[in-house]
Amino acid sequence: MNKIINTIMGSNNFIITSHYSPDGDNLGSSIGLYYALKSMKKEALFVLDDNLPANLDFLYKDIKIYKSEEINTEDYVLISLDCGDKDRLCCSDTIKSEASLTINIDHHTSNDLYADLNYVDDKASSTCEVVYEMLMKIDKNIIDKKIANCLYTGLITDTGNFMYSNTNPSSFEMACELLKKGIDKQDIIQSIYQNNPLNYVKILGESLNTLNVVKDKIATIELTTQMFKNNNITFNDVDGFVNYARDINGVEVGILFKQKKSNQIKISLRSKSYVNVSEIAKVFGGGGHVRASGCTINDSLENAKKTLIEEVIKHI
Repeated sequence: MNKIINTIMGSNNFIITSHYSPDGDNLGSSIGLYYALKSMKKEALFVLDDNLPANLDFLYKDIKIYKSEEINTEDYVLISLDCGDKDRLCCSDTIKSEASLTINIDHHTSNDLYADLNYVDDKASSTCEVVYEMLMKIDKNIIDKKIANCLYTGLITDTGNFMYSNTNPSSFEMACELLKKGIDKQDIIQSIYQNNPLNYVKILGESLNTLNVVKDKIATIELTTQMFKNNNITFNDVDGFVNYARDINGVEVGILFKQKKSNQIKISLRSKSYVNVSEIAKVFGGGGHVRASGCTINDSLENAKKTLIEEVIKHI
């Protein structure tokens, strides 16, 4: 971390990016660091080549988020946040390869340390917690209300409002300090959890009709391209559906199959107490955390379900 801090303090031009399918920790850590760099009078651009979830628009509505093709800058440090795999970085290969230096800040157990400088704390609840720790080392006064809103968002989304096993004493200590900054706690909660469009609830109903329990310990939910089309909901707005599968009494592993194309299935895995789903995800080129991971299978929905469930059964 000290090497990363020294690099940040000694550099002036940054590009920030994160993983595909942006979530609260992705955007919270990225935008929080973006604001911090700006407050230090640094040049910073946030690049993300994906659609953004509507329930997190309160984080990004006041800043410009660039697509890779819009970028024309030289001699920059590329900082990747919350991304455990270089191939999942949501920016062009040109931006990755032309950086003068790359920095990788993350908390995923499966991170493969792909950057020039890597700081990965797999005991941290979220990448926002890692960014918080780093900013506190740089300057305890740098975290203002705007940055605190971002970091709190990542903290609560990655801990499931402090319900998940990755919640630590440090998570509550961080929350306490951020609350002292006057964050819009209730506004954040309402935006993320209590602001769903009607079509979101309708597609949830459709997906729950696909619910299937296998061997009493595995529950699956499906979302097809036709469901997305019927309900006019974007691919990145429905990741939380997997929790409905995991939360069934007696179920250990919940699985959400999201059909992006006819032969491309994104899979979210969640476990309750003893299955390490990151090991399952790794089998298919994915990764993540012990209790929350994901991967992509390039096959039909039926084949992806069959292959994935067979692997989960081995771990059950």
